[in-house]
Order: sequence, then structure tokens, then C-alpha cells
Amino acid sequence: MKFNIRLICSGFIFSLIINYTSIAQNTSFELWPETDLWYRINPSWRLSSFIPFTIYQKSGDADLNIYLQADYAWGRTKLLHFARLFNESRAQLMKAWLVRAGIMEGWSLGERTGEYSEDNLYAEIHRRIPIGDKYLISHRIRTDLRWVGQDPEFSYRIRYRAMIEKEYINGNFSAVPYLNAELYWDSRYSTINRVRLAGGTTLSLGPTFAIECNITYQYDSHYNTQNLYALNLILHVFFE
Repeated sequence: MKFNIRLICSGFIFSLIINYTSIAQNTSFELWPETDLWYRINPSWRLSSFIPFTIYQKSGDADLNIYLQADYAWGRTKLLHFARLFNESRAQLMKAWLVRAGIMEGWSLGERTGEYSEDNLYAEIHRRIPIGDKYLISHRIRTDLRWVGQDPEFSYRIRYRAMIEKEYINGNFSAVPYLNAELYWDSRYSTINRVRLAGGTTLSLGPTFAIECNITYQYDSHYNTQNLYALNLILHVFFE
């Protein structure tokens, strides 16, 4: 009896070790530093550029992406909602709808040069719904038209993201904690292959600069490692 109990316990511990090793081998960690530049033309029109890097923890290699885009916002919300928010350079009346369109170029750097390249045309629409005291729920639907690789074939993705955030304002200082979840449907696999969850905070340091930090978890059934954890650090710079 004692031998059987020891054998069962040993088997259980061994199975835990095997499962942990399998999960660890299927997990990666990345650092995503980014700089975002915003230029407001008027309360409705805005231009911006995002410059994110992906730094791979195991190899130290990196990818670079450059986004150029334009936004147009319109419509009144049912609740009057004045906010600076993480992507606004000063407080203003929140508009209910926003559309964005842009282009993205991406490529690998360092020893991985040539392994990754992407051309991307995208468009998205946002519906923003204020609730309660400075809470904001937003829904975003986005379409990516993609050409990936050295001999690129056309593919597209449809992405849906839901986000909740709340802003705290004290003079020129603003803090916006948020949570969001995003689903990716990819035409290459004809399925939802990616789920991304993120939580973080944006701190506004006056009318010109803001710092954003979040922790992201991503599950992707067709990525090199299915489970990805990333630290995202963003510097926002606003121009009028």
C-alpha cells in the first residue's frame, strides 16, 4: 500500500514537471517600446504616427513598425463627457464616433534582417460610450489588408476590441487606467486565431507628454509560441 501511494505521488509530481516544462517551452516574453506622435488639426481631425519596436527576450532581436494615420471624430454622446484621455492633448467634449485609416510598414532588424516584412493598409471605426462618472466604454472594429513576407501573398484580418477606462484629473495631471480584450480573425486560417488581453495606465504629464504602460497577454494558435507575455512602454507626444 505504501509503495502504491509513493508510486502514485511520484507519478503525479512527474506529470506536473512535464506539464510545466511543456507550458514554459510554449511561452515567450517580449518588450514593446513605442513612441506615438499626435497632431491635432481641429477638434474633429487629427494626424498621428506610431513607431513601435518588438524586442524578443530570448534572442534580443527586434522588429520595427511605422504607422501613419488620420482620424476623424464626430457625433455627440448621450452623456456630456469632458476628458483628456490617453490619446488627447487637452480636455474636450468626447465625440461618440471616430474613424481611422492608415498604412503600416514593418521589417526585422539586426541578425533577423529579412526574416520579417509587412505592408499593411487598415481602417477602423470606434464607438465611444461614456457611463457614470468619467468611465468610458469603447468598441473598435478594424480591418487589416496585409502583404507579409519576402514573397508576400495578400491576406486580411478582422479585429474587434472592447475597452473600459476611467480618467482621474488633477490640474494638468491625468491618469487613465484601462482594461481591454481583442479578438483577431485571420483569412489565412479562416478562424479566430488570436486573443489579446491588456491592462495598464496612461499618465499625462501636461499638455505635451504622456507615458503609458501595460501588461499584455496573447494567445495565438498559429504563432511560434502560443502564449505571449509583453511589457508595453509608450511615450506619447502631442502637437497642436
